[in-house]
Amino acid sequence: MMPMTTRQGVDFAVSEHRIPLYLKGLSFLDRHYQSRDLARQVTSGVSSDRDRVLTIFAWTRRSIRPTPPQLPVVDDHIWHIIVRGYGEDDQMADVFTTLATYAGVPAFWDVAKIEDQGRLVLSFAKVDDRWAMFDVAHGLVFADAGGRFFEVQELLARPELVDAVAGALATSGIPYRTYLAQLGSFQVPAMLRAHKQMPLRRLGYEAKLRLHLLEDAEARAASRPSPSAGGER
Repeated sequence: MMPMTTRQGVDFAVSEHRIPLYLKGLSFLDRHYQSRDLARQVTSGVSSDRDRVLTIFAWTRRSIRPTPPQLPVVDDHIWHIIVRGYGEDDQMADVFTTLATYAGVPAFWDVAKIEDQGRLVLSFAKVDDRWAMFDVAHGLVFADAGGRFFEVQELLARPELVDAVAGALATSGIPYRTYLAQLGSFQVPAMLRAHKQMPLRRLGYEAKLRLHLLEDAEARAASRPSPSAGGER
C-alpha cells in the first residue's frame, strides 16, 4: 500500500494523483501486455521490418485522429491515447513509435522547433540498419519513387529529397525543410521511450540510473516528457 503518484495532463495543465504501489505496478504490467499484444495483432502476417513499420504507420493514421476541438487535450499514458482514439501530433508519433518498437523495429520521435514560431513532430524507425523518417500527423513517409526509405542523414544532406516528399507543405507558415534543418546532428536516444514501457528493460534502466551508469544527458533524453501535456510515461 506504499503511496505513489501518477501524473495526468489536461489542456496542458499537469496534476499529480496518489496511487497505491500495487495498483501502479499492475497498471504498468497491464499496459505493457496490452501494447505488446496490439502490436502483434496489427502486424499479424507481416514478415519484414519495412512492412511492419508501414502497417503500423497506416494503423496509427486510421486509429488516432486529431484532437476534436470540443474535447480536452489529455495526456497520461500511451495506451490511454490508443483507447481514446485521438491525440496531438506528438501523441500520434508516440503511438506509432511505441507499437513499432514492440513489433521489433526500434523507433522514437523528436520535435524540431523554430524558436516560438512553430514546431514539427518527426518519427524515426530503424529498418535494415538505416534510420528512416516519418511524419504521422501529416501522413508522410520519406521514401523514393521505388519505395526505398531515405536515410535521415540523406535527408539532412539533401533538402531537395525532403521537398520531393513534403512538397509545398508548411507548418505555421514555415517551409517543411526549414524544420528539418533544426535537427542538427541526428542522435538516437540512449534508451528508447517505448523500452521504458517494458518491465525488464525498465528495471535495467532504473538500475543504471541509480548506479550512475547513464550520463545525465542520456537520462534526460530517455525520460523526455510529451510536449502535449506532460502526463505519465
